[in-house]
Amino acid sequence: MKVIRFDRSVLKVNQVILLAGIIAGYIVGLAYSSAALVLPVLAVMMLAGVVSPRLNAPRLLYLHALRPWGVVKPRVVHEDPAPHRFAQLVGGVFLAAASIAALVGALVVAWVLGWIVAVLAFLNFAFNICVGCIMYAQLVRIGILPLRRVSAA
Repeated sequence: MKVIRFDRSVLKVNQVILLAGIIAGYIVGLAYSSAALVLPVLAVMMLAGVVSPRLNAPRLLYLHALRPWGVVKPRVVHEDPAPHRFAQLVGGVFLAAASIAALVGALVVAWVLGWIVAVLAFLNFAFNICVGCIMYAQLVRIGILPLRRVSAA
């Protein structure tokens, strides 16, 4: 497992954005069905962050505004970021599926998928329970995902 310096505050910012976006989108969506547009926006945000840290909007917000302004303090740990990227991928896939459901008019399905992401983001934010990370560990354990061990120097 590759162990590097990893700032967990970026995860917290991402989770707050997800929670705020999904909750606000749902509340507005009670009156306007077009509020489901928040789902593809959040899906793109999540999937872009998986592709490259340079495309991770919450990371950029944290690095260029929240941290310099002292709004969010760094919480650097030494750990492999791969489980967190996998969790972000799973969330992005759920939000992409929610987006497709909203596009075809299945708003109940869209919001159920969106709320699943919101609940999982809340679990990670409030209790540091990363269900996607647990999934990642289990997939490594049964051999579906490879584990590359690199000594931490």
